[in-house]
Formats: sequence, structure tokens, C-alpha cells
Amino acid sequence: MTADKAFTEARARIIWGESTLSVRGFLLLNGVPDTVADAKIREFIAERNTEIRGRGVRDIFTGVILMIASTGVLLYPVFVYGPRFITLWFSLRATLTGMIALVFIGLCGTWKLLRGIIYLVRPQSERKSISDITE
Repeated sequence: MTADKAFTEARARIIWGESTLSVRGFLLLNGVPDTVADAKIREFIAERNTEIRGRGVRDIFTGVILMIASTGVLLYPVFVYGPRFITLWFSLRATLTGMIALVFIGLCGTWKLLRGIIYLVRPQSERKSISDITE
């Protein structure tokens, strides 16, 4: 196997979440010197971490938008109707169902926000393939 093909395979393995020791062993078995293998592995890991951080930023924005939207929709009637809204809220079953759905959307936004922060701060903690990280 040529060095270029070995580097391409090693990059794919790092992106898939394989351990650096097994990728290093693969490169060494294919005739790549120690120092070059270590440098390439660091480069591939940096690329993987950059991609995970990018997904983390996207998750943070999505989470914040979901949280703000659900909170705004939940609190809007309280500001418009004031204390009368509480009696209206208990009288309408559909409103209660909508409120539960909005709370669920807010919780999903909170989960996405927390997951995005983890991806942004510690991308190396994620061991799954990058394609599996999306959802």
C-alpha cells in the first residue's frame, strides 16, 4: 500500500472514531516512519475535533433557539392576559396539551444546548463516528 493510500485510510479510521493506537499500528505496518505517523495522527485528530466543535456550535444555536421560542410562546399569554390567563389555562384542555408540547420542546433545546457545549469544550470525549454524531 502506498503512503498516500495509508494516510487516506488512517484519516478515515480517525474520523470513524477508531483509537489512535490502532491507527498508529496500521500506519507502521504500512511502512510509515514513527514521526510521520504521529504527526499525521495529530493532524487527523485536529481535523476531527474541528468538525465536532462545528457541530457543537450548531447544536448550541439550535438549543438556544428552541429554548427561547418555547419560553416566549409559553410566557406570551401570561403577559397578554395577566392573572386571567391562569383560569383560562385550566379551562382549555388543548391549551394544556400545547403547553406540555412547548415544555418538551424547551427540554429538547436544553439537551441540545448542553450537548453542544460538551462538543465545543471536549470534542475528544466523543468516540462515535462523526456521521453518527449528527443526531
